[in-house]
Amino acid sequence: MDQENNHSTKNVARSAFWASFLFYGLIAFEFFYMFSPFAAYIYSIYGPGLETLNLSGSTSWLISFFLPHIARETQSLFITWHEVIGMTLFLGGFLAFLVGAAQIYRSKLKNSGAVFGGIYNYIRHPQYLALMVSSFGMVLVWPRYLVLFGFVTVCFAYFFLARIEERSCKQKFDGYKEYCSQTGMFLPPAIEQLFHYLPRPQKRWSRIMTSLALYICVLMMIFFAARALHLYSVNNLYTHITEHEVYLSLGQIDADEIAEIVHMVKSDSSVAASLVEFQDPDQRFINYMMPASLFVSEVPMYIPEGETPTHEWPGEKDQNRYKIIYSLAQFGPESQAKGQQILLQAVNKIPVLEVWINRKSQIIEKILYSTPDQDYEGMPVPVF
Repeated sequence: MDQENNHSTKNVARSAFWASFLFYGLIAFEFFYMFSPFAAYIYSIYGPGLETLNLSGSTSWLISFFLPHIARETQSLFITWHEVIGMTLFLGGFLAFLVGAAQIYRSKLKNSGAVFGGIYNYIRHPQYLALMVSSFGMVLVWPRYLVLFGFVTVCFAYFFLARIEERSCKQKFDGYKEYCSQTGMFLPPAIEQLFHYLPRPQKRWSRIMTSLALYICVLMMIFFAARALHLYSVNNLYTHITEHEVYLSLGQIDADEIAEIVHMVKSDSSVAASLVEFQDPDQRFINYMMPASLFVSEVPMYIPEGETPTHEWPGEKDQNRYKIIYSLAQFGPESQAKGQQILLQAVNKIPVLEVWINRKSQIIEKILYSTPDQDYEGMPVPVF
């Protein structure tokens, strides 16, 4: 009976592992296609799921970003470079995974039994640890709340799968039990030793309920940490905020300069006339400010023929000619934000107007009436 239970538990754990791995793989794929020429086409695969989550106020926040994706330059060094840090962790973890995999498959080809040397001399599951590091890197690169929760789920799946594999290895390989006593599962023994003092239920269902409670607690802790990062990120953007509008600069610019540009644009009679139909007090705006030569795919805008939307650094562009893309902020059901909360709660935006200005001569160069987003067709994409 014990063997049947172990076999059943192993199958359940493996199924959970591959399900969560597939889920997280799709999330990682979302990031890569967003930077590919086929983004608009492949995004239709994810669109229905994101739109479904956006139908309810209880789930719409899951698709929000808690770190910037559109704004490239911020007042925080970490927030500015979080994608670079994340990509470094992602690639580093993937390379470490390949190193561990090479040791395992070399041992299998030689039929030399369990691997105790190399990186396995320090921890028993370097491949799972590498995948955790890589997954955390993806959280920083593509920081939706949904991605964060997927990361936690995958980590728990790795832990239980590692436990099951160790029970099997202790039966199959001589010396594996002693090896376990001298090494850590994912961290050095000196660190993991601290967790040995935690109480461990003896009954199977007690262990299951304890694990479930721990999983929920970790999700709650990671959620509150992400919310704090979300607020920290918004506080460190270059913005000009009123009760109904947020002017968000994608690059570094002084607050007084943003206010000056906003005043110049709002004072222009042509701009005022173009915006008069959007004076409903219930409407909220997210207005993106950037060099005129910068074109970003997640901000619906006029794209000249031959230009390709990118995520280049705004500071590298001509700072004399700017543009502001006025867009109506969209929220989840039963949400009505004001001021800074517009950025914190918005899940999408609808383009309205595009104003090109010459900062040096203080003139409005042109006004373009925005068309609906042709790439993502209103599907939820990052808003800051």
